[in-house]
Amino acid sequence: MESRLQQKLRERREQAALEGIVSGLGDLLTGGALGPDAVPEWVPQAVAHTWELSTEPLELLRDDSPPQEVDAWMTSLLTTHGITGRLYVATHQSIRPWLECDLPPDGTGRVRETIEEPWMFLSGTQDGLLLVSESEYHYEAFVARADGRGGWAMQEADR
Repeated sequence: MESRLQQKLRERREQAALEGIVSGLGDLLTGGALGPDAVPEWVPQAVAHTWELSTEPLELLRDDSPPQEVDAWMTSLLTTHGITGRLYVATHQSIRPWLECDLPPDGTGRVRETIEEPWMFLSGTQDGLLLVSESEYHYEAFVARADGRGGWAMQEADR
């Protein structure tokens, strides 16, 4: 259990980190956000599922790929899975976990440079999630979709 002092220190550290993220994303931000209580219940479940060893990524990209190739790959994944335009980007800060952005096609590089991986994008309709993380030799992409009944499903690769 976190003491009141520990909570204040954590919140202060998170606020400083959040200010850096807001500064880095700048004009991509709309001013909207999802607080801890507004994140759809299925999202943390889907994120946790990506960390299970049995969960296969939808796509892989070599981790020695140049940054512009990583950015293009992430943009292609977002477009392919309909997570475009106004969307939410995960901050990894509990005080403000998701910031709303108007993400242009060339905006993934700014997200990647500003926020630590894993990079997570939630559709503006909050029914689609793209998570990109770096593993030992690859970047891994996972896509999850809300099923409209309170559940969700991971999209699987055609293998």
